[in-house]
Order: sequence, then C-alpha cells, then structure tokens
Amino acid sequence: MRIQLSLLFVAVALLSGGCGAPHLRQVHEAEQRLLGAEVERLAHCIGEPLSVTRPATEPGVTLRHYSSAQRRGADGLLRATPVPDPEDDARACVFDIRVRDGRVVAIASDNRAGWGFGSIKRCSAVIGRCAGG
Repeated sequence: MRIQLSLLFVAVALLSGGCGAPHLRQVHEAEQRLLGAEVERLAHCIGEPLSVTRPATEPGVTLRHYSSAQRRGADGLLRATPVPDPEDDARACVFDIRVRDGRVVAIASDNRAGWGFGSIKRCSAVIGRCAGG
C-alpha cells in the first residue's frame, strides 16, 4: 500500500510538473533576457509596475513591483490602476525588478500560490512576453 501511494505521488508530481515546464522555461528565459536590459523594455513587454520604490540603503536603485493580480489593458500589458484586491494579490505571482542606472540588475519572483498544479502560468503571464527577442 505504501509503495502504491508513493508511486501515485510521483506520477502526480511528474504530470503537474510536465504541464508547467514550458511556462517555467519561458519565465527563466525572460529573466535571462531582461538582465542588463534598459528599463524601457519593461514597459513594452510587461506594462506598468504596480509600484516603484527607492530603497533608502541603495542610492540610484529603483524597485519595480509587478503582480499577476494587476489588470491588463487591451494590448495585454499590465496596468497600475485599478489596484488589485489585496486578497487576489496574496495569491498572485509577483516580480520585483531591481533597476540601477537605467538597466535591470536583478529579478526576484514570488509565486504566492505555490508552484504546483499550473500556478506557474500566472508567472509566465506576467513576464513571458519578455522572453522574445
């Protein structure tokens, strides 16, 4: 019985991971292509950040926050307004993109819904358009 449950768990993990693999690959490719890119590129492939902050400890740095809970315009890009419902944002995939001297220097992501059962699609929906040339 224990072996059957273990095999079932492995099968479910493989199947759910297989569905998300293209989306995960797209997220990684987008992150790689964005590192070093000019900040203007973010507006063209993601849209408007939900917020922009300037960390007090890092002069010359801005942190741009994007969330899968943001609304999209007719062009498919994220809009800053209206602000998402906090409950929706609590289950969103979010990206904090660090910019220094007009260039992307770091990208941090947090998939607040977890990584299983297709939730990676929320992440690729935010940043996936940046994967293209």
